[in-house]
Amino acid sequence: MKDQKNLETASYIVSQTQIFLDLKMVSYDLWATTAHILMLNKQNIINNKNTAKILKALKEIEKDVQGGKFNIDPKKGAQLTLEAKIIEKIGDVGYSVHTGRSRNDQIMVIEMLYLKNEIIGLMKSFIPILAELFKLAKNNIKTVMPGYTHMQPAKPTTFGQWALAYLNGFLKSLKTLEYYFDLYDSNPLGSCESYGTSWPLDREFTTKLLGFSKAWEIPQDAVSSRGFVQLGYLNGMAEVCLVVSKLAQDLILFDTFEYGMIALGDEVAQRLHPITGSSVMAQKKNPDVLELIRSTAPQVAGYVNIVFNILDSLPMGYNRDSREVKEYIDLGLTKTKAMIKVLEKVLTTLKIDKEKMLSQVENNYSLTTDLADFISQKSGVGYRLIYKIVGQVVDEAINKGKLLKEISADEIINKALMNKVKLQLTNEEIKKAIDPKLVIEKRNHIG
Repeated sequence: MKDQKNLETASYIVSQTQIFLDLKMVSYDLWATTAHILMLNKQNIINNKNTAKILKALKEIEKDVQGGKFNIDPKKGAQLTLEAKIIEKIGDVGYSVHTGRSRNDQIMVIEMLYLKNEIIGLMKSFIPILAELFKLAKNNIKTVMPGYTHMQPAKPTTFGQWALAYLNGFLKSLKTLEYYFDLYDSNPLGSCESYGTSWPLDREFTTKLLGFSKAWEIPQDAVSSRGFVQLGYLNGMAEVCLVVSKLAQDLILFDTFEYGMIALGDEVAQRLHPITGSSVMAQKKNPDVLELIRSTAPQVAGYVNIVFNILDSLPMGYNRDSREVKEYIDLGLTKTKAMIKVLEKVLTTLKIDKEKMLSQVENNYSLTTDLADFISQKSGVGYRLIYKIVGQVVDEAINKGKLLKEISADEIINKALMNKVKLQLTNEEIKKAIDPKLVIEKRNHIG
């Protein structure tokens, strides 16, 4: 009965969720253990014969891992299961494996190696998206579209500029991930439980073997940083997802009937489709993928908050609470990778309606500022006064249902006189001043 109670307690600590997550990292445990054994051999702590036996056992276990035959004993946990399997294969020699090492620094280095590989893969998976945004920018340098502030037409821009804005946004957010990658590119192996060891370890040697840039110098900090590494990477992922969420929202709006400036490719949305079509409204082509992409940012941000709260007020040293962060970094990585994959498909199949974009600019008064700029530049009258004059004319035009291009020079001249300003202006000048393509060409400053 006593054994049964102990098993129940162990199963709570080494839960099925934790076993699932630990199985993802066993190969990194083998890698780190191999480096540790080679270092112990170099330091003459384990002789060549025993080193060879241990390395052979590790290779055999690696084959089991690759073949899906490695199972974690919930009564031992991942690390002690590995040690037990080594001892099972080579006997007493296996008891030397844990020399100069604690489960604390063992777990820390495993998770560090796993996360480094995952973050590198995550950042590499973004390359096609960056390339596609650059392609969209290059192919749409002169594709005029409305720019928006407060979701209202503001000034004309180009779809190329829109794509470049997101390209730059992604580069900046990826820099955040890069920052945390560099910040935590340190080897915790050799920190032992938190306080170092009397064994003559060569931490620089394992640092080189494992591909870290340096050894983590302060053992207490190394072990106590479990969770902070994950928190940093989740912060970086949340920032990336936030930019993606903004892009998804833009495309959802641009894809509506009212905007009509882009259309999603059939590869990601179809009418009459059981998933992306409506079950009753035959005309519907729903942007489900974009809505799910948009939902990723708040979820990952939520994981950031959860991890922060788990780490809050933990004392220095190892605390079992920190193991819980594995679940949330795994969720963050899974969600972010799935989002990136589908976003690439959205961008590569996107259809752009250049004529609709231009038509929107011509009909939504967003050229008003450019008209005011031209008049102020030509007349030398201060912009704020011209802004007032043009604004009054445009306000009246909107109330009468007139388009900006239907406003005459005389209307502006007369309104200027009412404001005690004399202007010389022709209809031809107005026409050129609000020509969308000419307006864009005038913006010849940086950016």
